[in-house]
Amino acid sequence: MSKSCAAAIVLLLGAWTGAAYGAEDVGARDGAAARDEAAVPTPADAARLRDPFRPFTLDIRLLPRPQTVQATPLQRYELGQLTVAGTVWEVSPPRAMLEDSFGMGYIVTLGTPIGRNGGVITAIEPSRVVVEERTLDFYGKEQVKRIVMETPKEEGPTKTAGGRE
Repeated sequence: MSKSCAAAIVLLLGAWTGAAYGAEDVGARDGAAARDEAAVPTPADAARLRDPFRPFTLDIRLLPRPQTVQATPLQRYELGQLTVAGTVWEVSPPRAMLEDSFGMGYIVTLGTPIGRNGGVITAIEPSRVVVEERTLDFYGKEQVKRIVMETPKEEGPTKTAGGRE
């Protein structure tokens, strides 16, 4: 390669890099950078945004509740594992007896924690108990789920040992 050819290449490269970083382009480049920086969320904004790679099922979570060292026996059961054996609602406070699958009975009143999902007994009425569970939905709003546990219905007259009704 001759010296004149090498000098021409250097001049072309110098003119190209000079034009790429010229004063008139620096202002346009700074404006573009400022727009790009405005599009990037700050850490405060990012904390409010949902992670697009996180599955939907992980966003539904329980409200924070006070952590106890040991859960009560009723908090170890799912609500479907308990049945209402009876209620007494004309006393203050009203009471109900819940029974597990082994026949073990538990006497409960208003405000008793129950179930694995942080439920609380909110009402005891004739032949039923109302439990409320509070959760956060997909949008972070508190949702209240009410579960009504009723006493099992009897299926007609039962026969005694003698065969009489």
